[in-house]
Amino acid sequence: MNKLTVLKGCLTGVMLLWALGLCGQHQMRLSGFVMDKKTGEVLIGANISLIGEAGGTSTDNSGYFSLAAKVPCSIRISFVGYQSSELTFVSAKDTVVQVKLEPGRELASVEIKGLRTALPNVTTLKIAELQLLPSLSGKPDVLKSMQLLPGIQAQNEGSSLLLVRGGDPGQNLYLFDNIPVIYVNHLGGFMSVFNPDIINSIDLYKGGFPARFGGRLSSVVDITQREGDKAGLKGSLSIGITDLSMCVEGPTKLRNSSFIFTARKTLTDPLMAFGTSIARSKFVIAYGFHDLNGKFTWKPDERNSFHFNLYQGDDYLNYWSDQKSTGQTQNNRLKNIWGNWLTSGRWIHVVSPRVLFSNTLSYTRYRLDFFQSYAITDTVRHPVFDQNYRSSVSDLSLRLNLKFQIMKSWSLETGLQASYLSHNPNSFYKSDLHVQPVPELLRAFESALYADNKINIAERLEANLGLRMVGYSTPGFNSLSIEPRLHLSYKLSPKQYLDLSYQRVTQNEQLLFTPGSIMNSEIWVPAGSGIDPAVSEQFTLGWNGSFRNGMFTAELSAYYKTLNSLTTYREGYSSLMGDQEWRSKIVSGGTGTSTGVEFMLKKQYGAWTGFVSYAWSHTTRKYPQINKGLEFVFDFDRPHTASLNISHQFNEKWSANLVWVYQTGLPYTPVLGRQLVLKDVPDWDGTYGYYEVLVYGERNSARIRDYHRLDIGATLNTMTKRGRKATWTFSVYNLYNRHNPYYYYYNTSTNDYLERAENLTEFQPMNLYQMSFFPVIPSVSYKVYFDKSDPKRVRKPANQRFKKWLYQEK
Repeated sequence: MNKLTVLKGCLTGVMLLWALGLCGQHQMRLSGFVMDKKTGEVLIGANISLIGEAGGTSTDNSGYFSLAAKVPCSIRISFVGYQSSELTFVSAKDTVVQVKLEPGRELASVEIKGLRTALPNVTTLKIAELQLLPSLSGKPDVLKSMQLLPGIQAQNEGSSLLLVRGGDPGQNLYLFDNIPVIYVNHLGGFMSVFNPDIINSIDLYKGGFPARFGGRLSSVVDITQREGDKAGLKGSLSIGITDLSMCVEGPTKLRNSSFIFTARKTLTDPLMAFGTSIARSKFVIAYGFHDLNGKFTWKPDERNSFHFNLYQGDDYLNYWSDQKSTGQTQNNRLKNIWGNWLTSGRWIHVVSPRVLFSNTLSYTRYRLDFFQSYAITDTVRHPVFDQNYRSSVSDLSLRLNLKFQIMKSWSLETGLQASYLSHNPNSFYKSDLHVQPVPELLRAFESALYADNKINIAERLEANLGLRMVGYSTPGFNSLSIEPRLHLSYKLSPKQYLDLSYQRVTQNEQLLFTPGSIMNSEIWVPAGSGIDPAVSEQFTLGWNGSFRNGMFTAELSAYYKTLNSLTTYREGYSSLMGDQEWRSKIVSGGTGTSTGVEFMLKKQYGAWTGFVSYAWSHTTRKYPQINKGLEFVFDFDRPHTASLNISHQFNEKWSANLVWVYQTGLPYTPVLGRQLVLKDVPDWDGTYGYYEVLVYGERNSARIRDYHRLDIGATLNTMTKRGRKATWTFSVYNLYNRHNPYYYYYNTSTNDYLERAENLTEFQPMNLYQMSFFPVIPSVSYKVYFDKSDPKRVRKPANQRFKKWLYQEK
């Protein structure tokens, strides 16, 4: 029997099974969308269950569901905070429906099984949960909230950068309505670029990625934006200690369409400029950022929807210095600006109750610009020195996705992704160079074909078999990566699951970053000659379950992860700026391992809610040209991390929240001694002197003090005199004023720069000091809402309001 005969036999068997599934007696396929009846917002994670039978499903990030059932049948659709709805079907004809749930305050009317089932390696966060957490700025931050989850760590205190299961900050895939965002932080990582006012929900994958996700090694942060309210014009205005933000949304004149627009702008720019100009008349410093989000949604009928997104955000650090002397002024200007552009269009189409099609066209760009100039001005300006530096990366992408319900027990999701990428790693101009360097532009093409098969093998066993093939090419370099994905889930009981997953992921674009620098120097470099694509493999074994009718959920998981072909800065370098030979500053071929165990217990509803989490992990790195080629502990390795979150709803007005965080101290390289070294360059008198250097021990062989802090917050919901809803948010960061070390340094005094004695015969003892930045910090923010469609809002006529102002009526 030849191979062709065997292949034909296999295809015949598959088609026969498919036909049997399609021709089941009185079998129907029900699909559709679940949404808020008032606003039209899709409900993600709504529960759809068969009444009187086992089985059910939940809505995806588009609010879409698909369910097989035998007729006649009845289904129940439920979602936390909404009144349940029941539908009955007697015809075996496949049907597409739109289910609109009525918002309801009484949780008793909502069945607990409407809570979304916890999945291994995946954590779903709602914006309502994030808004309760106390924060450093008085406003919720999406990425900082994720750092409370097991397996996720911060790079440094106050940073929004995520380190997931031993990965680097550049190994996380951030999707904004299925569009990758290249740069995700403001203020050197202090805040994230995601405005919480426009977020619906967040799915965080720490491992076991579905095959539709790729391009990053450590995690996927899948953020779904809200759709504008179709009921009427509404919005909000918020002010905190760091920024001013606004949101406006509502319907448009086009039938079944809506828009939402949000904006944020820092208040620090003028304050810093004013403060530094008063304190030091010789220079002025100002830092700030802004971001803008817009989304337009149109749903002409129950089978089609169109979505258009726009994002723009920038950080900017400005420095001015004018030093006056006799008859002239020395002018020094410096500007550092970095940020994103993002625009996209998406079409979702229900081909049939068994097939959902979506395609997305997007363009994103990240760029970093640095400008510096020096001039002398008397009666005329005389330029002395100018330099400009730029690094950028852009991504033009097309994504096609199809969901098939082949059988009751077999669903398939497949698609194609293609991206055209343009890199400019290091373009610069210097006025003192006679011949300016020609910038190196690197263009790459990346395509991926993927398929996910979800199969119910038996009553208790479910398998997800995925495969992703990635092709990547730059001039003179081509690669093809095969990425298998496997996920097995075994039902121990109706509410307890045991899961096993394996994944292989490839990353062709790697991030070089400088920790702790407000002046951004993050550079994306593509794979090519001398820089291989990074590869990661991860095995995960997990258990999750729910208790007391879903009031409590728990999860326990263990993982083992390897990383290969990593790229980073060579020792002694922290930037590619201004060097045409930028490849000489980096080293590739690095490897790493990470092993860990994670636990989380969560209380999901009631007057008291919250969670406790704990994780143990060990992460290492090894590079051929770093630390003499020996393995060392990862710079951000924290063996033990724990967090506690407690929330309490006192009444409709007041709620309070408490967060306590503990982390093992970060590793650092200790100093063993000091020695004198002969100078390479002679002094002014032609003699060669000596200078003092520190002698370091084994890399990352010591640790700074353990980190812990307590944050508290309170929220007051009230009404303004004009009948508008308003919210006051109060928080205290680091309540007991723990002086957590940001970094350690050695010196003969508390100055954070190394002092050199002019007379080397005078010995001064050197001590170890710590630098701390975040003491106890209270903060407050205020947010006011307006809603023209709210029937409960009662406003006095304009003439009465005018009389009250004019005559001061009481």
